[in-house]
Amino acid sequence: MQSTATVDRDPRHLERLVLFSDAVFAIAITLLVVDIRLPDRAGGTDEDLAQALLNLIPNYIGFLVSFLVIGRYWVSHHRLFGLLKYGSDRLLWANLLFLMAIVFLPFPTRVYSQHITLRTAVALYTGWLIVTGLLYQRLNRIVLSDPALLGEQASADDIQDRRRSAWISILIGAIAFAAGMIQPLWALAGLTLSAPLVIYLVKRRPAKRAEAAAG
Repeated sequence: MQSTATVDRDPRHLERLVLFSDAVFAIAITLLVVDIRLPDRAGGTDEDLAQALLNLIPNYIGFLVSFLVIGRYWVSHHRLFGLLKYGSDRLLWANLLFLMAIVFLPFPTRVYSQHITLRTAVALYTGWLIVTGLLYQRLNRIVLSDPALLGEQASADDIQDRRRSAWISILIGAIAFAAGMIQPLWALAGLTLSAPLVIYLVKRRPAKRAEAAAG
């Protein structure tokens, strides 16, 4: 496919883009833990403190789920940009929009953690997961559809695997959204139980292809 964007052949610009992206990921993950804090007056006895800690269970869950979401995106982003040789203005803006979704994620996480039984909170959180997934899918498409940006190390199998993997978070978010609209607490089950299933289904075909090639 012919390149549709002006290629930036200065390797320093691509390096700055990667470093900036890593910094945004680090900030977003750090912001997740800010909301896990005890009330100003948690009580002065062991029982009061234990109860205050138990009351924060939804915050722990929100932190863990969103940490894994952002962490997985960071790993996928790292692998995707490892295929690049050059950058472009189109890539720059697509990456910036995706990072906007990442750095905003702590807010819907906070809302969901504090209102885990409300459909509005579920819709905000799972809806934003879908938006983030769509923006990452667009970033993938820009990278993988422009051979002028890709390095020699980007094989056809790598490109195919990256394209398939980009759908994982969208599918997980959609399943959790649908489950949460039926019963808000089911959204949590949708997020935790569907994740390994979706990842398995998406990765299954590349694994079979590798086995066939090895055989």
